[in-house]
Amino acid sequence: MNSTVSLVLNSYATLTVIGQILVVLLVLLLIVSRFSKNKSIKSLSKIISSNSIVFVLIVVALATLGSLFFSEIAGFTPCKLCWFQRICMYPLTVISLVAVLTNDTKVKKYILPLAIIGLGVAIYHILLQIYPNTLQCGDELVSCAKTGTRYYGYITIPVMSATAFLLSIITLLIGDRS
Repeated sequence: MNSTVSLVLNSYATLTVIGQILVVLLVLLLIVSRFSKNKSIKSLSKIISSNSIVFVLIVVALATLGSLFFSEIAGFTPCKLCWFQRICMYPLTVISLVAVLTNDTKVKKYILPLAIIGLGVAIYHILLQIYPNTLQCGDELVSCAKTGTRYYGYITIPVMSATAFLLSIITLLIGDRS
């Protein structure tokens, strides 16, 4: 693996950890803002809510670029489950970009189902990597159970994907609550 590929993989692993921390903080914000009368909490929730599609666009665009980098530049052949995650992720980039450009806030009802389906596939993929002898992949060309490289002891490409989907879902839920 050359130094550029290694640098990008390490950067995406770090972004995944940051994304996971943001997921926890956003879930806490979602819960606290529901019950709190604190103006700062309400204000933060309002900022995230009014910019939720922009935040989702940033997350899914980075995920899409990472996916393309991993296959086209790093040379990682995507397995069947990776393709299903891409089928959900790539349209999210286009849909959220159009929504940002047209200021369409009703687009959440189109983004959420794709993100939820993508998250489900990513979770199954992660479980397949953890329990390769229990769950089946069905791909004869590239094994879905193959983890490739692990970063920080647990981050694989499906974990990166799941984090992007989950971060998008939580951000949109905050947008719907405020």
